Amino acid sequence: MDNGSLGLFESTRYARGHKALYTLEINGEHGSFKWDLHDLNRVEWFDHSVEGQLRGWTSILVTDGEHPYLGKWWVPGLTLGYEHSFVHAVADFLEGLATGKPTSPTFREALETTKVCDAIIKSGKSGRWLDVK
Repeated sequence: MDNGSLGLFESTRYARGHKALYTLEINGEHGSFKWDLHDLNRVEWFDHSVEGQLRGWTSILVTDGEHPYLGKWWVPGLTLGYEHSFVHAVADFLEGLATGKPTSPTFREALETTKVCDAIIKSGKSGRWLDVK
């Protein structure tokens, strides 16, 4: 990236033993964050500034009342499932129509995602790195 950061995107259909493994991990100089669809109600946080003897990954349940979608469902602490994400997407879309405020993902974001997916397929077939523009 322009600031020297490195980003890695990995995709495969051949990682046997992984059924729908969707993860997000962000690592920095002072901390790390990770999320896994298999445990979608929880995120993991690592803070390097914590004293060495206490330093480690912190598991954070994200279904407390402060979560932006939980107030529409049930009491804090009960989990939401994969299917609820589709209900939230429709609700966000309808709210965007009512307020005139764009919601994400937009058609432009979907187009950019499609460009990345197309480049992955072309790169795999050609065995070469490709720029995504």
